[in-house]
Amino acid sequence: MLLQHLINGLSIGSIYALIAMGYNMVYGILELLNFAHGDVYAVGCFAALGLLTMGVHPALAIMAGIIVGFVINLFVEKLAYRPVRYSGRVTPTITAVGIAYIMRNAILKIWGPETFAFDIGVRGSNLQFGGIIIGTLQIYILLIAVSCMIGITLYLKKTKTGQGIIAISQSIPTAALMGVPVNRTISIVYGIGGALGVIGGILFCIYYDSIFIGIGFALGTIKAWMASIIGGVGSLKGAVMGAIMLGLMESMVSGYVSTLYKDAIVWLLLIAFVLIKPQGLFPAQVAEKI
Repeated sequence: MLLQHLINGLSIGSIYALIAMGYNMVYGILELLNFAHGDVYAVGCFAALGLLTMGVHPALAIMAGIIVGFVINLFVEKLAYRPVRYSGRVTPTITAVGIAYIMRNAILKIWGPETFAFDIGVRGSNLQFGGIIIGTLQIYILLIAVSCMIGITLYLKKTKTGQGIIAISQSIPTAALMGVPVNRTISIVYGIGGALGVIGGILFCIYYDSIFIGIGFALGTIKAWMASIIGGVGSLKGAVMGAIMLGLMESMVSGYVSTLYKDAIVWLLLIAFVLIKPQGLFPAQVAEKI
């Protein structure tokens, strides 16, 4: 029974990790909370749904949704965030909330408030080992999530743009003096965050076979933020570990306590954790400027 809950927790935690990584990449560079993250990738998920209902092949529909999330975040960064980048923290936060409401109302206008089935036409089978049941869909989700995490890590460490992202996270003025194209690099970070969010959101929709207007707020704003707090805000490693821990906590509480009070109990655990270790498990390393 315990192993079953661990597997379930790892599956949902890996989905949270993809979304939290996109959330934390922005904070790691600009130290700004992108509260529009969830609603931006929700548009990408609904775009994929729209193409699926039109009969487009699931792979093409999902790829198009990822591209939509990437492109929308590029425009949001350029039009909404860049002009107020150096205006403190309050103004960008208000801007982010405004963008979130715009995106959410756009979804409401086009698709309405209903919950829709999200069927890509792939029915996974179950593998049984004793009393443990592992769905092939869970395996696919874990493989996709781990591949994305490894890909992002290699991208940051092995590519010129990735090194530019790391440099900007240390100091934007210094990175600019060293020839790093600051605006373009920051836009890429937002785009990658949007793409990761759409991947995580679509995996969530496939896992639960449904999509609804609140998917952005429920996953992007709440779950990703909770995972970031647990792991350490601004740390990619913290985002992944915090998301996995969050998924495991939800699975254990659902299995051993109650699914009805799952969110309330998890929030109580989170509050207790913050009181004990407010910086998270892997706080972002910030260089002290002397």
